Amino acid sequence: MKAPFNPFIINTYQGKDYFCDRENDLKTLVSHIKNDRNVVLYAWRRLGKSALIHRLFEELETSKEYETIYIDLLASQNMDEAIQSIASAIYEKYGKTTSGLSAGIQKLFGSIGATISFNALSGLPEITLGIIKQGQQYQSLKALGEFLLSRKKRIVIAIDEFQQIVDYENIKAEAVFRAWVQQIPGVRFIFSGSHRTLMEAMFTEKKRPFYQSSQLESLQPIPLTAYTEFILHHFQAAKKTISPESIEKIYLWSRGQTYTVQLVCNQLFSNYKKITESTVDIVFDQILTQQQSIFANFQKMLTKAQWNVFRAIAKEEPLQNPMGKDFLQKHNLGAASTVRTALKALEKLELVIKDEDYYLVHEVQLARWMARL
Repeated sequence: MKAPFNPFIINTYQGKDYFCDRENDLKTLVSHIKNDRNVVLYAWRRLGKSALIHRLFEELETSKEYETIYIDLLASQNMDEAIQSIASAIYEKYGKTTSGLSAGIQKLFGSIGATISFNALSGLPEITLGIIKQGQQYQSLKALGEFLLSRKKRIVIAIDEFQQIVDYENIKAEAVFRAWVQQIPGVRFIFSGSHRTLMEAMFTEKKRPFYQSSQLESLQPIPLTAYTEFILHHFQAAKKTISPESIEKIYLWSRGQTYTVQLVCNQLFSNYKKITESTVDIVFDQILTQQQSIFANFQKMLTKAQWNVFRAIAKEEPLQNPMGKDFLQKHNLGAASTVRTALKALEKLELVIKDEDYYLVHEVQLARWMARL
């Protein structure tokens, strides 16, 4: 893997040299996998769950004892699309040989009615499933599972944005996936998701199929001390300067969110040799300006009451009591009942989250932009 020009990666995993801390999280996940425990890894958006999974996979693959598969269900809308995502991930891992498509994959895809074609523009393979009738999903998953069990090494599968299956229509997707996991006990699973409430409910409510089936691990922001060391190291290695005070300013503005910290540092690293308080402010402004056309659409999406509550929370966060008289009067929000209804709608849309006892705008950059209005 080539070293990146900019050490502050914002889109992909580029190796452990460009991955900040998470050593304790990594040790915990390795322990769960080695001791045959499935894991639920959940956190608010953009805290680095996917990058941590890829860091874990690098560690496991290096040991030569494991084979790892990463599946992302974010774009899936039904069970057929989920199965297609699983089949595509298996093809990416095992389908390519020097002579073409492996015999094992050909047999597997034939059994589930899948075909492989290549996109005329990108040249990338595309997996297409035939029409799957109701009930055939079980058989397709069973075939995929049997293929994985035939591998000599231990298999670890990470299913990212796993909460998507809750919204699949016309099928009890949680029960289907739970049955599949039980059919392949030799395979370890990491269920990852960015909707904390949904993920917790799926694995802690007694009447749900995955109840107490996995170890829950809630990912928290990387500590400021670890981020300070990481950022200083990469700036100094490039003969650039940044102070711990500037790093703390970036960290607090970003609310410790991994993606935003990386984004700010990425732009500072690319544009300046010496970082000052004013250059940090310039980059903050540039980031919000770049997103302004997108953020402005939120007002059109929401009712007037919802928008007013949303903006007020952004200005006051972290907010402990959204029904408090002082808060309502300061922002002219009207009756508490109106605010309560608007707040429920914002939480359902995941625009506002409750983290411990405080309400926050979920997307950090959006919060900073609205706070300026």
